[in-house]
Amino acid sequence: MKNKITHFERLQANLSFLSARAADINNQFTQLVIHPAVCIEHIFINQMVARATVPLMEEVINCANTIENDPVCAPLIQYMEKHIAEETDHDQWYVNDLEKLGVSRENIFSRVPPSNVSALVGSQYYLIRHHHPIAFLGYIACLEVNHPTVEYVNSLIEKSGLPAEGFSTILEHAVIDSQHGQDIINTINSLPLTEAHFRAIEMSAFQTYRYVALVMEDVCRAAPKST
Repeated sequence: MKNKITHFERLQANLSFLSARAADINNQFTQLVIHPAVCIEHIFINQMVARATVPLMEEVINCANTIENDPVCAPLIQYMEKHIAEETDHDQWYVNDLEKLGVSRENIFSRVPPSNVSALVGSQYYLIRHHHPIAFLGYIACLEVNHPTVEYVNSLIEKSGLPAEGFSTILEHAVIDSQHGQDIINTINSLPLTEAHFRAIEMSAFQTYRYVALVMEDVCRAAPKST
């Protein structure tokens, strides 16, 4: 008798068709990182996403606390409380890195976020508030399971020619997200998910993959037009 497929394995299988597009866009990005502006834009985008991470998780807790008689809410809140502690101030880390790369704090916070970043984050608020907060696990799974490796970040530093200290937060995440990724996999697999819960997570993950691809296309456009 075959072992039963886990929730996360099922999620990966259902979204595998997105991997080809993600790989293609990542290949474009890695070819363009010889242009410092592309790497700086990538770090800028990471900061914009990171500044919304803790508020999103706080919203998950707020909404989960309003739902009665749903066995996934208590462990979801427990996971969010733990992860908030792990993610606090990471947006500020990116600010420090950007300043080391010559981007002023004023420019960081005066810039209007690109529409695809707003859509990436904003779609989560909709699912959390107007559907079910369990959906947010799809977002976290996409961002933290598919994290860059230390070798990959070092290659970005080498190819871009930018100061290594400007990549300190990305490099830190290459290390810590290995454990964070396993934590989210374990959390998803351990929850008593109904089919409705799973579909919410799946939709969130689908939207996240879609918008991340669009965001990375935007990052690639930071390359000089002559390329």
